[in-house]
Amino acid sequence: MWLAVIAGALALAPAALADTLEVRPGPNAIQKALTSAHNGDTLRIHDGTYRESPVINKRVTLRGVAGGPRPTVDAQCEDRATFLVNSGGVTLDHLRVVGAAENGSQGPFPSEVDVENIGTGTIHDLVVRDTCGGPEVGAEYGINVFNSGPVDVTDNVAAGGFSDAGIYIGGITDTNDDALRVVRNLTNHNHQGIIVENSGANGVIQVAQNRSINNAGPGVEGNMAGIFLNNSDGVRIRDNTVKDNGEFGVNISPGSDHNRLIENTITSNPTDVNNQGSANCGSGNTIGTRAGNPLMPCG
Repeated sequence: MWLAVIAGALALAPAALADTLEVRPGPNAIQKALTSAHNGDTLRIHDGTYRESPVINKRVTLRGVAGGPRPTVDAQCEDRATFLVNSGGVTLDHLRVVGAAENGSQGPFPSEVDVENIGTGTIHDLVVRDTCGGPEVGAEYGINVFNSGPVDVTDNVAAGGFSDAGIYIGGITDTNDDALRVVRNLTNHNHQGIIVENSGANGVIQVAQNRSINNAGPGVEGNMAGIFLNNSDGVRIRDNTVKDNGEFGVNISPGSDHNRLIENTITSNPTDVNNQGSANCGSGNTIGTRAGNPLMPCG
C-alpha cells in the first residue's frame, strides 16, 4: 500500500526545469558557470572576451546573446583546444572561438572546437579562426568532430589559416540511423576546407550547401583542396560551391568508394575533381577539369 502511494507521488512529481545562467566576462567565467550548471541548462554568453579554454562535460547549451556581437572565447595560444566537448547533447551557438595552438596543453588535437566520442551535438553559427601563427604553431582544425555520432555542424565560418582543415570529420562509423550533417558552412583561406576521413560503414555523412573557397594556404600535410575524402565511403556531397582552391576542388583518395556528388558547382580549381576511388557517382554537377577515374552516373 505505502509503496503504491510513494510510486504514485513520484510519478506526479514535476520534472526538474532547465535553468538559464547569465555569463559575463571575468576570470574563467564560462568554466565556473559550467561547474554550476546541470544537464539541460543554457548558458547565455554576453558580449566580451573570455580568456579561457572551457571543458564541457554536461549536456548544456552555450549561446551568445542573440542580436549582438559574437562573444569571443580565446585560449590565448596556451591550449590545444579552446572548447573541449566531452558530453553528448551539447550545443555551441553564436560564438567566436580562437586561440588554440599546436604546443598547448589541454586537448588531443589543436582545434578551436574539439568534439570527440559523443553521441549527438550541435555546432552552429560559430566563427573560428587561427590566431596563433599558422602551420606547426597554430591550430590544425577549426572544428574537429572525431569518433562521434550524428553531430550537426551548420552555418559556421572556419577561415583564416587552419593548417589542415577548417572542418574535420573523422572516424565516423555509426550514426545510429541518423546522419552527421555538415551544412551551410563557409571554409576559406585554410590549407583544406572540409576533410572527411576514415568514415563510412554504418555512418551516414551529408556535406551539403557549403561554400569552400580559396583554401590555398600552407599546411602540415596533404594537398590543398576544397573538400577531401580520405578512406571514406558513402558520403553524400550535395549542392556545394567549391572554387578557387589551391590544387583540387574535390579530392577523392584511393579507398574512398561509393560516394555521391549531386548538383555541386566545382569550378576554377587547378583540378576540379580528382577521383582516385571507385564506384563514385555524380549527377547534375557543374565541373570544369577532371582527373583520375570518371564519375559514374548516379542512379
